[in-house]
Amino acid sequence: MSNVIEIVSIIVVIGFQTFCGYIKNKYLGSILPIIFILFIGYFLFEGSLAFNFRDIIMPFIGTFTLLMIYQGGKEAKENKIKKELDKMKAKDISEKD
Repeated sequence: MSNVIEIVSIIVVIGFQTFCGYIKNKYLGSILPIIFILFIGYFLFEGSLAFNFRDIIMPFIGTFTLLMIYQGGKEAKENKIKKELDKMKAKDISEKD
């Protein structure tokens, strides 16, 4: 049951970040990276993280991944708008002829 909860929570995080990028709301999109950084700070001060390669690199990879998911949603919206504009331009050109 624990694995199901983990998978669902990962799907929710990815979906939320993608949605925030899709609507281009940088404030909503910054919520999860800030929370992630706060958790890393908490675990660092608690002593759960050591100064080894994994514990130093993984926070950077996690934050970078969250930012790239946001950017992916933003690019998806821009591509959709571009395709719609191209369709409208093609329709305008065909109507003029």
